[in-house]
Amino acid sequence: MKQVISLLCLVGILLWVPALNADIYSWTDEKGVKHFGNQPPDDAADLKVVFKEKPYDAAADQQRIDIEQREWNQLIKDLEEQEQQQAADEKRRAAEAARTRKPTPQERAEAEKNRLEAKIAELEEKPLDYFGSQKNKRVRIGYYRYRLETLLQDPDKYFKQPTTFEGNVKVPAQ
Repeated sequence: MKQVISLLCLVGILLWVPALNADIYSWTDEKGVKHFGNQPPDDAADLKVVFKEKPYDAAADQQRIDIEQREWNQLIKDLEEQEQQQAADEKRRAAEAARTRKPTPQERAEAEKNRLEAKIAELEEKPLDYFGSQKNKRVRIGYYRYRLETLLQDPDKYFKQPTTFEGNVKVPAQ
């Protein structure tokens, strides 16, 4: 009985092993039709092995995985560096555009208003000796206040008709 069971196991193993064969064959049947499969018929004409099964090699597989992982890591690093460079370039271009762009009329008027107010505050802090007389101090501060009022009332007129102040004399700008 043991011999029969052993014989059946041996026959089962022998029948099961060809199913594990991963070789891929190509053959032509009697009607001239080309076939592909892992188990060719016994009477196949023009039998050829298309793909030969290769045994699994854990070390080679791990080496391939390590190489691919390094390549992926390098690719990701390169892409991140490229994105950072593009972001830095975009930031630089935006800063350059902001620096070189012409101010809007509102920005220009606001900047001039701040400049005039700072000049008035500076002149008010100066000692009387700086001006030579109280009248000269009032005239000079009054000129900048007048220019500030003109700017606040009509900024277009202010910028179209600029004047400079030299001493106590108002001189048109050239």
